[in-house]
Amino acid sequence: IINGALMAQGIDYNKIILPDHVQSPEFAEKLVQLAWKNHPTNEIFRRQVQVAEYEVSKSSAAWLDVFSVQGNLNEFNIDESSDVFNRSQFFPRYNFGARIPLSLFVQTPNQVKQNKQRVLISQAELDAQKLEIRRLVLKAYNDFVLFEKVYKVQSQQYTDSENLVKLTEQKFKNGEATFETYTASQANFNRASIQLLQAERDFKNAKVDLEQLIGIKLEEVQ
Repeated sequence: IINGALMAQGIDYNKIILPDHVQSPEFAEKLVQLAWKNHPTNEIFRRQVQVAEYEVSKSSAAWLDVFSVQGNLNEFNIDESSDVFNRSQFFPRYNFGARIPLSLFVQTPNQVKQNKQRVLISQAELDAQKLEIRRLVLKAYNDFVLFEKVYKVQSQQYTDSENLVKLTEQKFKNGEATFETYTASQANFNRASIQLLQAERDFKNAKVDLEQLIGIKLEEVQ
């Protein structure tokens, strides 16, 4: 039963990337929708499916090539009154013909089948891109959320270290703290400053990476 359930369980790509008319309350899902809509790489995959579909239509109509129409204009069929001896019968205005090679009955169906397979391949590549976009966006969003929290923690730690070093400095001036205590608080403040700068960098870079995927600034996401 378990194996049968697993085999029957397919992927609903309308859940991988929600359609435009579906508005999710989850912010991450909105980001996935925007990335799918705005990132130019996805347009390549969409157009490849269209090209493959055009090739199916083209190969399906290949049998029309066996028919031909030719026109023959001369003085006799232009001005019938000048054709005293009825010579236009040897030069008809229109010629219709058909040439049907036996290979047509094999090549054309096979070509149609091949092009239909190319449509399926292009569609599979498009679906694979949906999975990849979702993975990239959610991963980038998780990184963004993490670095934002780290930045806030480091900001608070920086503020605490700054207040501590100011207090220790005043105590040192009043003779209430040793020089070692003062220098230790100063060193701790310097470390907090560096950690805050690194956290700010990571947070901004994570924001840039996420915005590159969705094509707009996070503040503009509705």
